[in-house]
Order: sequence, then C-alpha cells, then structure tokens
Amino acid sequence: MRLWVDGTHYEGRAIDLRATDVDGAAVARAVRGEALTPTVTPTAASAVYGYVGHVRPGMGLRTKTALAAAARSRGMTTPYDDEITGCRERLADLDPERPELPTQVDPVADRTVREAAEAVAAHRGRVRVHEGLADRDASEARSDLRAAARRLAERETEREAAKQARARRRDAAREFRDRLVARRRLADRVANLERDARASLVDALEGRFSAALDSLPGPSPDDPFDAPPVAAALSVLRLADAEAPVVLEVDRFGDPATAATWLSAPVVRC
Repeated sequence: MRLWVDGTHYEGRAIDLRATDVDGAAVARAVRGEALTPTVTPTAASAVYGYVGHVRPGMGLRTKTALAAAARSRGMTTPYDDEITGCRERLADLDPERPELPTQVDPVADRTVREAAEAVAAHRGRVRVHEGLADRDASEARSDLRAAARRLAERETEREAAKQARARRRDAAREFRDRLVARRRLADRVANLERDARASLVDALEGRFSAALDSLPGPSPDDPFDAPPVAAALSVLRLADAEAPVVLEVDRFGDPATAATWLSAPVVRC
C-alpha cells in the first residue's frame, strides 16, 4: 500500500497516521474513489468496503448485510443468483418512463354527422324535384348536393379519426399501466430473491463469523449477531477479501501491523 498525504509518502502493509491530523473518514473516501486526497493505492474497494472499510467508535452496522457482502467478495454464490440476474435484466427492459400519449382529440358528435346526412338527403330531394320537372337548370341543386356530400364525408372521416386517436391513447395508457404493474412485481421478486440469497450467504458464513469474533481481542458476545458494530465489522473484515486499505480508528489490536495480520488486509490507523 502507498499513501501520500500533505507531501509525505508512506508505504507498507500497515501505516500509522495517529501522529498526524489526517481524518480517517477522508482516507476512507479516497479509498472509495470519492476524493482525490489523500492519495491511496490500491483502491479496489469491493462492496463490503462500504460497510466495514472504515471502523470507528460509534459506527452503525447491518451485520448480516455486511457479512453477505463479505461472502460476495470471496466469490461465494447462491442458488438464487441466476434468477436474480434474469429478473434484473427483465426489469431493466421495462421502461418506467411515462410515454407521450397521442394528442387528445375531441369526439365528433353523432348529431353533427346526422345533420350532415340529413342535408345530403334534402339536397338529393331537391335534385329529384328539378329532374322531375325537366328543369334544365338543376346544376345549382346538384352543386349543393355535391358540397353537402363532401361535408358529410369530412364529418365521417373526422369522427373515425377521433375514434382511432382515442383508441390509441387508451391503448398506450393501458400498456403503461401494465408495464408499471409488471415492474412492481419484478422488483418485489428481486427483493425477495435478494433476501433469500443474503440469508443463504449468512448461513454459510455464520460459523466462521462466530469463530472470528471469538478470536478477536476483547469480550465475545453470546450471539454473534448481537456483537457490537466495531467487533462485528472487524470480524466481517477478517472473512472478506479486502484488498483495499482498511481504515481503523479503534484500538482492538496492539499495533497496526498486528491488525493487518489479523484482518489479512492493508491497514491505515488514524
């Protein structure tokens, strides 16, 4: 491990910064890639680092979740993993964004179409009267009939277009609602599977976790999952594959080198 802080370079498996005013949280943020200084290498922080990478007084810990993350850092798998992957992929394919619905189109009233049809019938009657009277000048009546027929065709076309637009809008809204329901069901399924996977991983490591707590300097709890957060965090770290430097602000070991050996991880003592 290499560490640069305020122009000073440190190197080794265990680095003691207690004689400096370097803040442990700042080092942990740098290891997680959330800050540029101090500069630390390596910084390949796995998910378990987010739970136990910075061990300090007053910290909180979701022990079983952290223990499951430690199992994952070791490459452990569960019978639920394939289904979790499949559900997540299907979930990602279900777009949660609300679609842009077709423009709302007001319906054409039946009365409007009926009146247009009645006008056509009336003009057609006028044409027949003129033809019956052998009126040679029936052209005006025929022209009115053509205009009335054109208006009727336009109203019928508008009515059909409005009907289709409303149907498209209704179908799009229904498809969106169905998609949201499917997403919610899949999300619930993923959550349940992840809970089962976490329980499986915790069961697999419970014995080793209890043994780690027993070997940790200091008192051991009767129930490993009732262990104080600091003790639980250190024991989780002992089981994890922690390549990134661990930041300690507790005195559970005689010195940083002893801590690094017990944890099998590089240690920065702040």
